[in-house]
Amino acid sequence: MARFRFRFDASQRLADQLLDVAKREFAQEMQRLQVCIEARVTQLGRFNDALEGQRNAGLHSPEKLAIWQTYVFEQRRRLKEREAEKSAQEVMMEKARCRLIEAHREAEKFRRLKEKQFKAFQIKELIKEQKVLDETGQILHWQQKKYSTKC
Repeated sequence: MARFRFRFDASQRLADQLLDVAKREFAQEMQRLQVCIEARVTQLGRFNDALEGQRNAGLHSPEKLAIWQTYVFEQRRRLKEREAEKSAQEVMMEKARCRLIEAHREAEKFRRLKEKQFKAFQIKELIKEQKVLDETGQILHWQQKKYSTKC
């Protein structure tokens, strides 16, 4: 019996490798986004603490108010930086997601094509096998008929 060979085996392996790379890239971008989110949450906490310190300074020690205002300003600036980093990372993650989806489509296309060609190959092999069985049956039939007419 003949063996099935997929003509696009090399292309399928390449598509699978690209899919693995895209998965790793996406996972890295996802981790970076998580780090950005955590940094933003931490910075938001610092900013809120600074606002609370400014309020307390305004109520209890006005001489320290200018220092607290400077500190709040700096914490607000850092918070905006963290938000910008998070937004930029979301864009990067979305690009990685698109690459992952495209790589998955490409790999899936080759898998389906291979499956379809394998089914067609099996059908052809079954047809060949059936022809051999039919021919064998005819030969046996003619041989039995030949021997039965001699007796």
